Amino acid sequence: MPKKPKIQRKPTQSELAAALGVSRQLISLHARKPDAPPLTDVSAWTAFLAAHGRDGSAPPDVRRKIAEARLAILNETQKRLERENQIASAKVMPVEDAQRQATEAVHYYFGELDRLLRELPPAVAGMDAMAVHFKLKKSLTDLRDAAEKRFEIVTK
Repeated sequence: MPKKPKIQRKPTQSELAAALGVSRQLISLHARKPDAPPLTDVSAWTAFLAAHGRDGSAPPDVRRKIAEARLAILNETQKRLERENQIASAKVMPVEDAQRQATEAVHYYFGELDRLLRELPPAVAGMDAMAVHFKLKKSLTDLRDAAEKRFEIVTK
């Protein structure tokens, strides 16, 4: 007696829903759409639901990936807001501002040293060692005070 050929039965929406971890009603809703994949293609349905469905309608692994991506975005947003709050409260400053201020301060300081180098030798010509010492000490103290004031202005 010849064997009967096996009849392949069509997969059901319930089986597809169970394979995807979603409800049968969701599959039924999307199966009516003209661009819906065949019920036999589980991976195509995963992509289809991710593209067309709401977040809760996607399979669990896709929902998990969406949740992880959202969590990463929220974490980055929280870090950015914390940085902005610290900048607003003057606890930290952007690197570009710090570099600019440091450059301005160094230029000022070395400019004052150059001025002192030009002006001091003629001013101390003919003075004895003690007078030169006091003149140089006063010039350095003035330079230090002027630099402190300038640094306070630059850092605001």
